[in-house]
Amino acid sequence: MTAWSFSVFGLGGLALSAAVFPLLLLLPARYDLRRRVVRGLVQQSFALFVKMMCVVGIMSLDVNGGERLRRARGCLILANHPTLIDVVVMISLLPSANCVVKSALWDSVFLGGVVRAARYIRNDDSTNLIADCAASLRSGENLVIFPEGTRSLPGRPYAFLRGAAHIALAGECAILPVLLCCTPSTLSKGVPWYRIPSRRFHFSLEVLESISVDELLGGAVQPSMASRHLTKALQRYFSERLPPQVTTE
Repeated sequence: MTAWSFSVFGLGGLALSAAVFPLLLLLPARYDLRRRVVRGLVQQSFALFVKMMCVVGIMSLDVNGGERLRRARGCLILANHPTLIDVVVMISLLPSANCVVKSALWDSVFLGGVVRAARYIRNDDSTNLIADCAASLRSGENLVIFPEGTRSLPGRPYAFLRGAAHIALAGECAILPVLLCCTPSTLSKGVPWYRIPSRRFHFSLEVLESISVDELLGGAVQPSMASRHLTKALQRYFSERLPPQVTTE
């Protein structure tokens, strides 16, 4: 069933890219209507996919504080990254959200058409990445970021990169923290997709109250040191609220 789910996901992305999204070119380009429609389709498709995985017995899902996601506007949504399906679950709960995606996905046969049509932000455009993210937040879009930059390494402490801090400082926005947990661990970094637990995994998502950059920094900080201090504060904030990571062995 896991292999079948991966196949459905990939073929579903290919079908949207080849058969559905080209029809959206008939929509007027003004007011970003195409982008909003595409992101809405992506959100609904991801929600259907997550529901399918629950129905067939691969996973169970618990969402706490989902209304905070639905009410969010112009928020930087930060989450830890324990599994391969984190972004799928997150986007399934967020209408018309923006996110930063790996550049490799733009050239993917299965998902390239999806990320291009949704006009997500590429992670390899170092010149414009921070500015594009800040502009997205200022326009009222929610932006999903995983501060670790990649999936967590089981058995290792959480380690955040500075990208999320740079975006938070440039966007001058509220931060909405999301805690993700997967028990037993599966689809984590360095573990093949076919190495699955003997029972269904339980995925929990908890949305906390929004916080400001000033709250995290706790006082005046020199601008040149702000991203470093904010990164450490975010890492400490998540580490104090998440269970210790365990190995998958």
